[in-house]
Amino acid sequence: MIDCIRICKDMERALKALGDEGNKSIDLIARKAAAMAEYDKQLGMTIGALKATGTPVSIIDKLAKGEVEKHLYKKIIAEESLKAHYSRMEQLKAQLNGLQSMNRYLDIKPH
Repeated sequence: MIDCIRICKDMERALKALGDEGNKSIDLIARKAAAMAEYDKQLGMTIGALKATGTPVSIIDKLAKGEVEKHLYKKIIAEESLKAHYSRMEQLKAQLNGLQSMNRYLDIKPH
């Protein structure tokens, strides 16, 4: 049986988790921005260096991307971490919405 006290405790936990997750947003956004900027910078520098050595233009892009793969990896991790963060926030919101609906039902249910 579902009771008001358990629903209220679950709502408190969901609200706290949502708040905690929300506090992570700025850090994750900053990490993503830094990783993207570093990747772009390293790729540009590598392309420039390859052009300076006379590397054929047709293969410069592939070679450069291969040389900066660790920066691409960090960029992808940062992007996916932010996506997972937003997904977790949506899950928590849905959970909280469900708990609120249950609480409303208990408030109007005849005793």
